[in-house]
Amino acid sequence: ICEGESTQLTASGGDTYLWNTGETTASITVSPNISTTYTVTVSTANGSDSDDVTVNVNAIPTAEAGPDQTICEGETVTLTASGGTNYLWSNGQTTQSIQVTPLTTSIYTVTVDQNGCTDEDSVTVNVNPTPIADAGEDVIINEGESITLTATGGGTYLWNTGETTQSIVVSPIQDTIYTVFVIQNQCEDFADVMVAVNPAANAYAGEDVIICDGDSTVLTATGGDSYLWSTGETTPSITVSPMATSNYTVIVSNDFSSDTDEVLVTVNPLPNVQVTNDVTILQGEFVTLSATGANSYLWSNGATQPNIAVAPMQTVTYSVDGYINNCFDTAEVVVNVVEPVEAYAGPDQTICSGDSITLTATGGDNYLWNTGETTSSISVNPEENTTYTVIVSNTLDSDAAEVNITVEDCEIEIPTENTDYEYSVHLDQNNPSVLVVKLSGMEGMSELSVHDIRGKLLYFERVQDNDGQPQKVKINTDLYSKGIYVITLQEKYKVTPKQVLIR
Repeated sequence: ICEGESTQLTASGGDTYLWNTGETTASITVSPNISTTYTVTVSTANGSDSDDVTVNVNAIPTAEAGPDQTICEGETVTLTASGGTNYLWSNGQTTQSIQVTPLTTSIYTVTVDQNGCTDEDSVTVNVNPTPIADAGEDVIINEGESITLTATGGGTYLWNTGETTQSIVVSPIQDTIYTVFVIQNQCEDFADVMVAVNPAANAYAGEDVIICDGDSTVLTATGGDSYLWSTGETTPSITVSPMATSNYTVIVSNDFSSDTDEVLVTVNPLPNVQVTNDVTILQGEFVTLSATGANSYLWSNGATQPNIAVAPMQTVTYSVDGYINNCFDTAEVVVNVVEPVEAYAGPDQTICSGDSITLTATGGDNYLWNTGETTSSISVNPEENTTYTVIVSNTLDSDAAEVNITVEDCEIEIPTENTDYEYSVHLDQNNPSVLVVKLSGMEGMSELSVHDIRGKLLYFERVQDNDGQPQKVKINTDLYSKGIYVITLQEKYKVTPKQVLIR
């Protein structure tokens, strides 16, 4: 039996009975606290006999359903019983632990069985309603404004900003979602609210600018959708060319607000660079060029001093940039280079008496002959050996040179022996610079040559006979000087010279 229970013991087999409890009935009811052996003596007229019966007492288990639980609506809780071997919950489940999701507060009873003995216990699951969080309607504000957000639905509040009041004041600079947790009876809910931010106009006219007098600069504003400059222009960027330092203001607007900014344009004056006057020098000489009117300088040859010494080999234009406060002016100076005079009157020459000759001097710009003539070339016909002197000059230099003219008697003896052939020499009537040599009576190959008065060979040609027929040879004398020339025709061993005057 289980502890606390009773059981009936019934003996048989005799007429009278005597239990060790003192009772004399065949059946007795016992409620032992512990396992107990009961003895009965059965008697008849013929004698007596005894028998035992043991009543085993099992302890009653102590059922434990666990402590009462409090959950929020919609949550699930695990209930765990103890105290026995077998379990039976009031919802019919037979496991030691069960999960329940009651909609309202509920009592769960568990019956615990051990060795046929049972006990029961109950546990209450309190269900608290879940609060309904509300953070309010989404809102739109302008940048720079603030707004109060108010939550409802619970006992205590926790915002994602860390604040724990029902209402909070926020001033976001961009679109922001705020979350609030509403807590009541340890149950919570959350809600979001969007605060959209209309961007404010944020005028920026750019950094202050420094320009040089006469320059222009582009000013660019940002921070809005529309622009209005103090010049009246309505574009984000404007080009300005102030005559003096000036402030420019821009009003920047969008659909929600406007803002103002200004930019300072500082105008620095240009330097007035002055340089040395144009100068003329002899080739190889140095000249100093000077610049004034600025704080720093940069010459076209790379020099950075105000004064530079130069010795160009040819005429050069030097430019210099002068700077003050990053503003510059440019000036130029021309260095004209004149080559030194090297007078040359030409080579000494020999002419025939009565001839004239052209003398040509070089080496400069101006010429003065001892004849008084001032041209570079002069024509002379001295009667005797003569030295001619010329002074050659330019703007900076002069030099003298002389040329000797030797006058000779140029009579030439012409052989008078008879020849088997004839030839004549005359100038072409159509072209006076061409000598025409007419040949006749030749046999075989002849040689025709032209020499100047000093015997220098100027022309040579081999001429084949033309079957006894006359023929002509033309000689161009464009490059011959005026004077007497000797034309020679040689046939085998016969030499026939002729003298001709080219004027």
